[in-house]
Amino acid sequence: PLGRPIPNTRIYILDARGEPTPIGVAGELHLAGVGVARGYLNRPELTAERFVRDPFSAVPEARMYRSGDLGRWLPD
Repeated sequence: PLGRPIPNTRIYILDARGEPTPIGVAGELHLAGVGVARGYLNRPELTAERFVRDPFSAVPEARMYRSGDLGRWLPD
């Protein structure tokens, strides 16, 4: 178990369509918030793949990081 996100950071577990998964269902770990970088230095293709728009934020330019790791929320 990883625990909870640090302040000003959000964690999403999303399915292949980018929708939140139910409790107990595995999905891809996404990180969002002020601590997320803008991208990889001199790697525009990788940046476009991994740093995507955050559809859950009210901030127009908000981005989230697609980690590629799998996770799931536990009932507690």
